Amino acid sequence: MKVLRTKTENDLGYYSYYLINDDKKLGIIFCDNGDLYFTPFEQGSEIEFDITKENIIIYNLFADLLKSFKETIVFQVTEFNLTQCNSLEEQKKLYTKIQEENQKLKNTEIYKKVFSNDKIIWISDDSISFDYKNANAMIISNEGEYFKLKFTYYERDLPYIRSIRIRTARSRYKPFNLLMMDFFNNLQNYNPDFHQIDIEEYLYIQTQQRKLIK
Repeated sequence: MKVLRTKTENDLGYYSYYLINDDKKLGIIFCDNGDLYFTPFEQGSEIEFDITKENIIIYNLFADLLKSFKETIVFQVTEFNLTQCNSLEEQKKLYTKIQEENQKLKNTEIYKKVFSNDKIIWISDDSISFDYKNANAMIISNEGEYFKLKFTYYERDLPYIRSIRIRTARSRYKPFNLLMMDFFNNLQNYNPDFHQIDIEEYLYIQTQQRKLIK
């Protein structure tokens, strides 16, 4: 998988990322309206894009994303929070409070809609429908050796929209949009121009090559 990144043409200072598998291309783009977009550059009502261990950094970022949803790691204790505590006991209470708040999210209807059967089901914040079977949506699932991103475009009223929008404000899945932004912020640390092959990547590539030879 080839990875490209470009500086956004605005004052936000973010990079856009483009993942390329053969003839398939996926854009992960933060636009100047302040929202995040996953964009498959392909036509069709159903589009799939696989994230394999060919790039272990990207693979691990998606692994962390799925884990954050599964364990509802939405609210976290920050260094600033800790500085507001006057004792170790207060810090322990803070950690307990944050843990309880995250646990409560698992019982919400929003959580049940956005994460089900170990899959992230994200209906675009541009979509009219609230039913992913009829909506423009992105489903992220762990298929064992790879992560599958399945894009569905079932709304015919806006055929020109080929992106899944994640609003940073007023998202239908708030506060879980924070997890998507955490993923994107972590992605910003990756510079594909200085990628060093990992042993896991090497073994994966060797296995795939042997399969092709057979």
